[in-house]
Amino acid sequence: MNTILIIGAGDFQLPLVQRAAQRYEVALAAPVIGKRFQPYLTHSLLTDVRNKREILRFARDLEVCGVITDQTDIAVRSVAYVAQELGLPGIGYETSCLFTDKGLMREKMAQLGIPQLPNHTVHSLQEAEAYYAQLGGSVIIKPLDTQGSRGVQKCTDLAELREKYPETNRWSSDGSIIVERFATGREFVVEGLALNGTFCNLICGDTHYFDLPDVFAAKQRIFPTTADGALAERVCELNTRIITGFGLKQGITHSEFIMDGDQVYLMETAARGGGVYISSDLISLSTGLSTEDFLLDMAEGICTAPPALLPQQCVCGYMAFFIPVGTVRSVQGVAGVQALPWVHRNQLDELTPGYTVTANTDKTSRLAIIVSAASHQELHQRMELVQNLLQVEVETESGTQGLIWA
Repeated sequence: MNTILIIGAGDFQLPLVQRAAQRYEVALAAPVIGKRFQPYLTHSLLTDVRNKREILRFARDLEVCGVITDQTDIAVRSVAYVAQELGLPGIGYETSCLFTDKGLMREKMAQLGIPQLPNHTVHSLQEAEAYYAQLGGSVIIKPLDTQGSRGVQKCTDLAELREKYPETNRWSSDGSIIVERFATGREFVVEGLALNGTFCNLICGDTHYFDLPDVFAAKQRIFPTTADGALAERVCELNTRIITGFGLKQGITHSEFIMDGDQVYLMETAARGGGVYISSDLISLSTGLSTEDFLLDMAEGICTAPPALLPQQCVCGYMAFFIPVGTVRSVQGVAGVQALPWVHRNQLDELTPGYTVTANTDKTSRLAIIVSAASHQELHQRMELVQNLLQVEVETESGTQGLIWA
């Protein structure tokens, strides 16, 4: 049996590992590999997923037939590097850098003539202050190459920029950050598919955020979008222009857009499927595509034609929540929620008494539930039912609190 290498072992890589184990011997490279992964593995390497040279040696020794990841940015470069060095199907290392560095991403869009929100890459607080003096108003500062919204912060004035800059800088691998004008318009998310240099959009959805200071995390992503057809088409056309302009040869893509007035702008795009089970579950629920099989076939080079896709099959999305900073004391309703036929993959097994949260500073501390319905109205009704069924008490410094849904 051939061996496939998967890089990354977070919650959202588990669906890919599980499917791969039905077809291959699975080699997994990650800094931590939890117990849930063990039944599916033949080989494992504990390493930083960015350690591309060590992972290459591991892959070469095993003579892997392909290398892949999904739903994580930080493994994309290593996947591309290993594939390129071993002569396996991949996107190319240069392309992987384009999709994982926000500065390179914006430079490429400028070359393509794609409008952007005013932005500048800076390498010091002094440069950030100088650019802010030109721009004024509210800005958002972002590390060039992190994931999970780590270090992403809004600044409304120069004093706030000075205060928050060190935290954003801490998450950037080389100390470079993006300073960009802050926009507050409607947000979209688009999943796409590339094969043999040909690209198509899969699904376009709406993003709704938590109302929490300096936590840039979606509470819901719902497919399909409720936008009128003309606007949705504009978003998808822009996504096509970006992905084809970036030269992506193969893979699943995840792009996030925001409106400022009537203009649609890219916030970021990625050469991997959307996290929080968008790739593994929401694409499949929407189009019938087995994302895992497509990714595995693509990695091995046996996918020669675009997969068949169905029209939008349902309304679906994820609903996420934060646990307040503190310790979970009681949990009710988990089994009832998981038994609902329209509740799909979820992270509720992690929600147990004794679970402790020390900070909620980015979206990596959310837990999520995948829900489907026949209409947007029914989906929102079902999400409300889930919230009502799931009763959790958390002991915090301010007393007992429930889950944070908004």
